[in-house]
Amino acid sequence: MSKILYVHNADFSKPCANRIQVLNMCKAFKNIGQNITLMSFNNNKNIIKGIYHEDVIFNILSLKPFINYYFRSLLLFLKFLSIKYNYNYIYTRDLIFAFLVSKFFKDKKVVYELHDLSNGGKWNFLFKKTLKNLHGCIVISKGLNEELIKRGCDSNKIHILHDGVDLDKFDINISKENARVRLSLPKDKTIISYIGSLQNWKGYETFLKSYDYLKNKENIIYLTVGGNNEQIKVLKEKYKSDNIIFVPFVENSRVPLFLKASDILVIPNSSKYEISVKYTSPLKLFEYMASKRPIIASDLPSIREVASENEVLFFKPDDEKNLALNVEKLIQDKELQKKLINNAFEKVKKYTWEKRAKRIIKIFEG
Repeated sequence: MSKILYVHNADFSKPCANRIQVLNMCKAFKNIGQNITLMSFNNNKNIIKGIYHEDVIFNILSLKPFINYYFRSLLLFLKFLSIKYNYNYIYTRDLIFAFLVSKFFKDKKVVYELHDLSNGGKWNFLFKKTLKNLHGCIVISKGLNEELIKRGCDSNKIHILHDGVDLDKFDINISKENARVRLSLPKDKTIISYIGSLQNWKGYETFLKSYDYLKNKENIIYLTVGGNNEQIKVLKEKYKSDNIIFVPFVENSRVPLFLKASDILVIPNSSKYEISVKYTSPLKLFEYMASKRPIIASDLPSIREVASENEVLFFKPDDEKNLALNVEKLIQDKELQKKLINNAFEKVKKYTWEKRAKRIIKIFEG
């Protein structure tokens, strides 16, 4: 069995989606029998347990954090120099680290995972230099793969692996009614939810604006879970309704409870941003599918890579009127709800973190 070093340039005391994805992957590698070590910043077991509510079952190398990203990349490489003989496989989302290791240690198999292409010309130049020495490059969407090939990258080194989900974590055994009691949410209303960060490309304002176009507003709650207190303060001033509820960022461990408390889940990604249209592989899509709740989503290529009309009810991106129409349609059509729920849950079984980890091991061994 080969030893894997997963290197991530991030401060784990500041939670966000990429840290959660990395922790899920390390756990998955361990669950399939691999000897995996996560090297990062502020990622000791107490922090991970306290913030992410996860028991750490894999090895940890935790470094003291620094603000500057590029300096952190060098620190990770310097630490690697002292442990280089311990690991055969190197997995990372840090391009600078990937470049240094693959350049100076040809005996190491380095696999780099890519999520975005919005880092400018210097990044693109470094990526092309790095790719020559990489064992492989994981991208999370077909859109990323196609763009890299357009840029002249070696398609033989690029592998498409969408994000994944922990089915046990999101298909929890709790009724909608009990979930609402625990969260102090209305019991007698239809709850339509968006759960995620408040970045413009996520389209959350399309979701909020669509509320005004509903015909039966008094019986419908719009629930937005995510964002910081300052963002929430601004949105409460802009969208003044007792039936629009805002909850600031919650720990990932509490997200399944909000999903189970909902009647319908919405992914309103915007078509105005390349990352949204072509590059993303939304964690929330897989989490929504695993929660056994019907989904309405923007009709975008990035979403259709995973889901079709059999699993998701699509609406026209950035069109709040069309979203409202589809919300009303899905509320009324119980048979459609059942179909979408069943099909989505069956499909998401293909996208577990463990299955993703097994495919990465095959890439290392190839």
